[in-house]
Amino acid sequence: MFDLLEKAVETGLGLGASYVELRGEDGFVEYLQMDDGRVNALTQRIERGVAVRVLADGAWGFVTTGDLESLNRAVKDAYSMARAAAPTRKEQISLAETKAYQDEVEIKVERDPRHVPVEEKVKYMLDTTDVIRGFDPRITAVTFRVRTASGKKYLVTSEGTRIQSDVMLVWSYPWATGREGDRLSSARFEDASTHQGWEYMETVATPEAIGRAVGKLVKLQLEGVAAKGGSFPCVLGPRVIGVLAHEALGHLAEADLTVNSAFNGKLKSIVAAGGVTMVDDGRDPGNIGTTKYDDEGVPTSRVELIKDSVLTELLTNREYAAKLGLRLTGNARAQSYLYPPIIRMRNTFFEPGDYADEEVFEDIDFGYYCADFRGGQAQMNASFQVGIQEAYEIVEGEIGGAVTDLSISGIATDSLFKIEAISKEEFPFEAGRCGKGQEAFCASGGPNIRFGKGGITFGGVS
Repeated sequence: MFDLLEKAVETGLGLGASYVELRGEDGFVEYLQMDDGRVNALTQRIERGVAVRVLADGAWGFVTTGDLESLNRAVKDAYSMARAAAPTRKEQISLAETKAYQDEVEIKVERDPRHVPVEEKVKYMLDTTDVIRGFDPRITAVTFRVRTASGKKYLVTSEGTRIQSDVMLVWSYPWATGREGDRLSSARFEDASTHQGWEYMETVATPEAIGRAVGKLVKLQLEGVAAKGGSFPCVLGPRVIGVLAHEALGHLAEADLTVNSAFNGKLKSIVAAGGVTMVDDGRDPGNIGTTKYDDEGVPTSRVELIKDSVLTELLTNREYAAKLGLRLTGNARAQSYLYPPIIRMRNTFFEPGDYADEEVFEDIDFGYYCADFRGGQAQMNASFQVGIQEAYEIVEGEIGGAVTDLSISGIATDSLFKIEAISKEEFPFEAGRCGKGQEAFCASGGPNIRFGKGGITFGGVS
């Protein structure tokens, strides 16, 4: 494919474009859905196409095509679009300089999912469904989704970049519902890998592991006591503090959004309690947001967004690094060749602190420990609301019984100043997906973190 892409780049330069970028893809994508043991969706497709992005007269033109024989036409169309858009811009787009890389990035897996028989995938889903249904007789419904992908990506630019990268994904997402009398509960669990093949489903996201995780959550929701509404001291566990890092704070630090966010104008300012460090890392080994290069060919990096309470960096692509005078962080990502690359997070987390786990809890007379979330949303003013699917009372410094019907909310930029203790223990990452006009697989996490009263508001029974 490289020969076709390079010839098309030459066409763009011949037209007078200042920058030409072509991203090609050749891969396999599969989606399965099972509802209560019945397969309701099973699709497989080959994806082959090219994204053409041209910078001319300080404006972008973007075209996608699945017809590799018409790449020159696509480049000409993208160039025409850029020329047409240029007079409407108040300022011209420029790109931060980057080294041109020529590289081949391989992902070595034991079992490429495209070669795993579909019957084996269906059995995996049936076995997981059986584990969930067998965990508690009150579980009444199970929906299970599995997605896989494998293939290659190609990047060629007019600056000399030429990168070939393997693509890999295995994704598991069960959702279960339970009922006892008039009381309903639901829970979900998500796991994925972009660095292992189907063997991940056999060793990590196994039917037993995934099934028991979901079954436990449904059971806790059916048996927990009603949560109290109001503000209490609390501890947010790795999966919940991770969603706070991503949804309520990470998006504020994406440079294309910062100008309209609560972080606008606060670079190099104190934005959190002492000792708080929050990172986005594109090089964390084996994590789902990890790659060697971003979709503009820039090496990924560790970005210390908040360093010891100070807002230190923002996430950038080449356009916003040039516009704001910031370093390139390698955070340009595109869902596929059908989308242009935009600034996205990768693996976003709070760094461990200095407290033993028991010390994080010990000063709380009454509060809540939030261990897992169902879903969440946030706004650019840093307000957030997160549904909690696993939570426990904290009584006199000890974790107590389960609670149900709990949600948390607040203003994340205010909550940061209410952090009182951060565990020094290692933590697991939560694997998930982020939407920003297009999908990206991201990881998030952090250690157990204690917030004082007023940092988090709890929705429940008043």
